[in-house]
Amino acid sequence: MKVLGIAFSARKNGNSAKLLQYCLDNLEKRKFDTELLEAHDFQLTPCSHCNYECFSGECPIKDDIPLFYEKAMKADILIFAVPTYGGHASGLYRAFCERGQAIFKSYDEWNNFARKLNFIFVGNLSSGGDMALHEVLYGIATPEYWPEAMLMSSNEYMKSSVKGDLIEEDEIRNRINRFVERIIQKFVS
Repeated sequence: MKVLGIAFSARKNGNSAKLLQYCLDNLEKRKFDTELLEAHDFQLTPCSHCNYECFSGECPIKDDIPLFYEKAMKADILIFAVPTYGGHASGLYRAFCERGQAIFKSYDEWNNFARKLNFIFVGNLSSGGDMALHEVLYGIATPEYWPEAMLMSSNEYMKSSVKGDLIEEDEIRNRINRFVERIIQKFVS
């Protein structure tokens, strides 16, 4: 099975990417085919300056969003690592989502995509990490499907949110291992 992980952080190799890479390494050891994309390395532009050309099938913005969706559609499992800023999901994640209106041609196509999704959120409760988690999940969950998700808080482990060192904690790795087990049960069983 193909697993695509996307870290939607504006920072290269930060907590989001490191937690996601650990998760993918765990899956790779179990013979999954994995790939990691860091949004930092790509141009992801939000909707802007258009006349809803996307509804006719062609977005006028030329960037890497179509590449992300192309890879995501081919994957069997998606794991998105989303940092939270000021109580909201990162702007890179939101740009990716809003541009999806040019991608999905039917509810069934969207539903098939949503069923693949799983999330690692990185954010502190004191800065709205829980609100961002709920904002994303309620925008994606359907009556038929609820993504696997976890919120990682650097404050909880006495770590800095900007140093990218959350993965050094044994309990963080244990939580990711349990997260991977839930994903495997859901998609392989």
